[in-house]
Amino acid sequence: MTFKIATTNFIFTSIVLIFTFVFTSELVFAYQEKPAPWRVSARKSKIQNPIPVDEASVTQGKEIYQRECQECHGANGNGDGPEAAKLDKMVKDFADDDMWAQTDGAMYWKIRTGRRPMPGFKKLLSKEEIWHVINYVRHDFEPEK
Repeated sequence: MTFKIATTNFIFTSIVLIFTFVFTSELVFAYQEKPAPWRVSARKSKIQNPIPVDEASVTQGKEIYQRECQECHGANGNGDGPEAAKLDKMVKDFADDDMWAQTDGAMYWKIRTGRRPMPGFKKLLSKEEIWHVINYVRHDFEPEK
């Protein structure tokens, strides 16, 4: 009889612990800190994209995005990549209106310099590669109006 009670208690305790772990994990993800607005100087915002938006650029940008950005920003740019849940701040969702209000120059500067938790890509990607990523994001992720 004691064995049966001990087993029942063990199962009940295990279920409670699993539920608690899952629930608190979801709360942590739901309450990730939304980053403060990321402002870029007027001078940096005016930088013009020297790479035309064409099929070759978009294809190159997609390859770079999948290799360097998708882990956090997700396959569809929703900020839901597998690494996003591990961060203490929310990852940018490319469907946000403020994303589309910024200039290519602002996007370029942000990708190049980074801001926690996003790394800067100045040493990893060439200037041209960053512009290809911007062309890809602008081409493939723009929300329907």
